Amino acid sequence: MQARYWHGLKKSTNPIGFGCWQIAGNHSIDGTPHGWGTVNENEAVNLLLDAINSGIDFFDTAQSYNNGKSEELLGTVIKQTKKEIVVCTKIALTEDEIKNKKLANDFFQRVEASLKRLNLNRIDILLIHNPPDDLEWKKFDYGKLNELQTQGKIGTFGVSSKSLNGAIKVVEANFGTVVEWVFNVFERRPMQELFPLIEKNKFNFIARSPLSRGLINPKYINQQVKFNSDDFRSTLQQDWIDWTISSLKKIHHNGIAVDDLIKQSITYCIQHKTVTSAIIGIKTQKQLEDVLKINNSINDNAFLEEKFLNDIEKCFPKWL
Repeated sequence: MQARYWHGLKKSTNPIGFGCWQIAGNHSIDGTPHGWGTVNENEAVNLLLDAINSGIDFFDTAQSYNNGKSEELLGTVIKQTKKEIVVCTKIALTEDEIKNKKLANDFFQRVEASLKRLNLNRIDILLIHNPPDDLEWKKFDYGKLNELQTQGKIGTFGVSSKSLNGAIKVVEANFGTVVEWVFNVFERRPMQELFPLIEKNKFNFIARSPLSRGLINPKYINQQVKFNSDDFRSTLQQDWIDWTISSLKKIHHNGIAVDDLIKQSITYCIQHKTVTSAIIGIKTQKQLEDVLKINNSINDNAFLEEKFLNDIEKCFPKWL
């Protein structure tokens, strides 16, 4: 596949990226699970190394993934490899920063903490993580982000948004050059509501959850969905899960073979050239092997026809 170009970096990467939330390990926030279950750290490091050595060159992480553990594991691998990769990490705003519409002085220290964990001198892409949707970006003072760029601490910046409306507001305000939000066969609203704006303003788009929280999985054609209590997905809306699985079965009924469900779903994401990177969460060696097979088998002409999706709503109906 042809590499995708990052406007704010003047670099290009493979459109299939590695999502690092899944390797962060078991953790919770206020007693609610926030991770994807237990992870062996040595195995996670080997996964990252294998991915880099196999041509994956974009990695998405965040400070909030187990208090920086995901960044730390990625940093261990960065120290060991000589291959060039692009790293995106995310930092949340404090309540005062949201209220004052301005980054606090200690924001520099939070960036330095990520740099240290990642073993980097520069973070390629720094995103504000899940800010409120009603934040007025045109009035937000992001001078400190410009300072970090001038200092060479970050390459470019943007926002990982909570909602579609939040992502639209970021791009409308030209806040940075990168926006991250959900895009997959069961969340297709960005095509009409966000992508034209991204193309107009020359933003880059990171598609998260291309496999719909891992529910786009052939085993769920015949198996019931059940998550362990330490997996954050155990807290997801049951009606959304039921709708997603029903839609998965519809796609299969429409003619996509069980074994092709994951490949065709990834194909759908990256056939849209507005998607700079589709980040796939990888936790096991088997998952990595499957992703690499897909990466090596998809070409620039791969295409999932809309006829397979004609009887499936563009998103969970309750979100319309």
